Parts: sequence; structure tokens; C-alpha cells
Amino acid sequence: MKIIHTADWHIGQIFHNYSREEEHKFFFEQLKSIIIKEKPDVMVVSGDVFHTATPTIVSQRLYYNFIVELSRLDDDLQIIITSGNHDSPSRLEAPRPLWEAFNVSVVGMIDYQTVTADNALNFDASKIEIPITKKGEIIGWVLAVPYLNGNQNIYDKLLEHLKRRPEYTDNQCVVAMGHLAVRSADITGHSPDIIGKLETLDVQDFTDVHGIDYWAFGHIHFPQAIKGIENMRYAGSPFPISFNENYQHSVAAVNIEKGKAETRVVPLKTLIPIVDFPFKPKGYDDALPFETVMMQLIEILDDKAYVRVHVQADKPLTQTETAAMLQAFDGHNAMFCGIQSYFPDKAEGDELQEVRTLHELKAKSPFELGCSVYQKKNGCEMPDELKEMFKIVCEEAQDLQ
Repeated sequence: MKIIHTADWHIGQIFHNYSREEEHKFFFEQLKSIIIKEKPDVMVVSGDVFHTATPTIVSQRLYYNFIVELSRLDDDLQIIITSGNHDSPSRLEAPRPLWEAFNVSVVGMIDYQTVTADNALNFDASKIEIPITKKGEIIGWVLAVPYLNGNQNIYDKLLEHLKRRPEYTDNQCVVAMGHLAVRSADITGHSPDIIGKLETLDVQDFTDVHGIDYWAFGHIHFPQAIKGIENMRYAGSPFPISFNENYQHSVAAVNIEKGKAETRVVPLKTLIPIVDFPFKPKGYDDALPFETVMMQLIEILDDKAYVRVHVQADKPLTQTETAAMLQAFDGHNAMFCGIQSYFPDKAEGDELQEVRTLHELKAKSPFELGCSVYQKKNGCEMPDELKEMFKIVCEEAQDLQ
């Protein structure tokens, strides 16, 4: 059985106020070419189809049109899509009966039930256990598990249930989909806050599940195989979703024969690169001053790229300096995506006293706390003009209570 594994499309993402529709179209054209060349039996999309639970009409139209185009490339191609944590399970699954006419299976949620015939499962497994057919015969199965926030026990139960089905035979392949975080995975490009400990699972949680030929995961954007279970893989995002994802993006082409999965990484081209200009410093001493960076901007302005600017600063940039930076990009191909300032390290004894108890927290006003946070973050006091505006906001908020 041959598979194309992809995930984390994030259709509809607005990146620093820029639409990414053209980038998604560029990726979809590449994916169509990959499908034509590889001729897979099935393509699996392991969650985060959309960037938000309420995608726009434009985003939904882009998604629907592409899936229909893809299904028409080959009448025998099966497409299986599961929800991720960014998706609305009900919204994704709503057109399910219509999708079946295009050989597309969509699983947005688990349908739980209170009583089962064999008392083994408390959910409907019929839409999760999807047979993959070729010339009228079942050659394999996909366990299309949507985002469940860290419930690995479902795979063992599903596999046991699948093996009791009369259509199942030992020579059929089994692929398990999931949208979750494995603790030992390389989270390059992810914030630790995004991949939290509460939703992560350990490799050992899966080692007792015997009979899965390939684990097709989504959620972590860095493409990789997981150490300890080499047939477990994250497809990764198709292009950079953030400035931290400056690496080669890809999809996975998987061929399963006699219970062994062989995976090839199929690289993808990026339509619009991300650029840290003039480079990404390690800290204050490594960064360049604002004036120097402004003089060097000419090097990047004519290139179509998302640009995040890094500057050395002894205090927060003024409105005039920020406006000058924005004006430099005006009318050019490069797209301004913010400024990252690097301040001097605080001298010993300069650290602000931390609030350690609830009593200390209650003793401080919102205005005092806000000023303290500003000073801690920027290494200097909040400017008087900003203080006045912030004080007004605090007073108005207090009046609303």
C-alpha cells in the first residue's frame, strides 16, 4: 500500500496581516504533481486543515476546490482527513456524506455511545476504521483518529476491534492517524507553550500497540521520524507557519510491503521565504544598532519575502523610528513583519522584585503592575506619555467594575 502523508495546512492563516492564499495554492499545485507522480492508494491529512475553527468563506472554498480537483486526478485515490486542535470538528465533518461521492473520508470527531454490543468500545468505530481498496479488494486499513487531546488508549482498542472484523486479514496494512505531541519529538519551530506537557504522550505509550505498520501524525510542524518507533512520523507543515519554522518543509511518501514501511521525504518549495534581517542575533552584544540596520535595508527590500527586523536598542524604539522603518518598506516587494529589539542585560541587583504571594499581588494596583512589567521587559521605565495613557485606561477599567 502506498501513502502520501501530509498535515498542518493551516488554511486561512493571516501572517503578520498578510494573507497566505497564494502560498496555499502554490503548495496545492505541488501536492497535485506529487500525487500524479507517486500514484498513491491513499492520501492522509493528519489534522489542522484550517488555521481557525471559524474559517472564512474564501478559506473553505480554497479547501473544497482543491480536494475535488485532487480526487478527480485518480478515481481510485482515497483521501482521508482528520481534525486537529485548530479545526472545528463539527464544521470539518458536516459535508461528510457529500465527500463520500468523491472517495473522501472526513473524521472530525468521535461519536461516543453508552452501550456497545461487545462492551469493548464506547464509541462508533465504523467511521474510524476505513478500508483501503484496490481493484475491489481491501489492501489495508486506516484508523482515522481525530484530535483527542492525549488519549493513546484508543489505538489499542481500535486495533483489537479491527482484527475481529470479518473483512480483516493479517496480510492487510494498518495505518494509524493522530494529531498529538509525542514527548521525545523535536519541537523545532514550536513554542513550549503550544506543545504543553498536559497534551504530550511518551513513546512508551505506543510500544505495546502491536500491528500498526505506519503512524501518520500531525501537530508538530517539524517533519521527522520518532526515535524508538521509526515507523512513527510527523509530516510537518507545508511551508513556514511562523518565523521559527525556517527549515525544509515536505510531505512523506510511504510504501508498506510485508509489514515494513519505507518512507521517502518529498521536499516542497516555498513561495515566499521568511527572513530575519540582517540576521537573528544571540543577544544585545550580537545585534546591530537601529541606524546601521536602516542603512542596510536596501539589500532586502526588492526581494519578495516576509522580513522580521532585529535591532540593538538601549531603550524602546520611538514612534518616529518605528514609522521610519515602516516607510522604508513602503512600495517594495519585501513585507514588514515587525521589529525585534535586543536590550542590555540587567546589572546584578537591578532586577525588579518579584511578586511572590497573593497578599503582595493585591497590594499592587494594576497601574503599578503594568509599569513593573514594562520595565522588566524593556529594561527601562515606561515613558511619561505612555504612563499617562495607561493610567487613563486603568482608571476607566476600574470604573467599569
